[in-house]
Amino acid sequence: MELHGYAIDICKALLLLWHLDNLLLRNDGRLYHVDFGFILGRDPKPFPPPMKLCKEMVEAMGGAESQYYTRFKSYCCEAYNLLRKSGNLILNLFHLMAGSNIPDIASDPEKGILKLQEKFRLDLDNEKCIHFFQYLINESVSALFPQMVETIHRWAQYWR
Repeated sequence: MELHGYAIDICKALLLLWHLDNLLLRNDGRLYHVDFGFILGRDPKPFPPPMKLCKEMVEAMGGAESQYYTRFKSYCCEAYNLLRKSGNLILNLFHLMAGSNIPDIASDPEKGILKLQEKFRLDLDNEKCIHFFQYLINESVSALFPQMVETIHRWAQYWR
């Protein structure tokens, strides 16, 4: 299992709030996200989790007490802090795209950029951010409502 790459994908997921149908698995085992409409906070589902990290994913890493899951969480925090180092650059790039015809950006650029800025938590130092991100991981794994929404979503896709 490529934990480092998956941890980075989870960090991107923090910015991309997604469900499993938007996630593709590449031939080399890496994950690829195909719906970027949520990066600026647009989520059609009520009460979305901070990120999509379900119990099945944790079990695939050997469970909550496994060395792989512990390493995964460490990689997540490290990757998140690395992304945060480029946070201002990424925010500036989104500012430059505000006048574009990309629907998710053009509809309300200031609101979307503020939402993205909130997710970077540039107000925290790296150590506090590690605690914050650990909290998000724990909240995401234990979130019950997204599990119900995912089940309903699967049924809706089945009957489509």
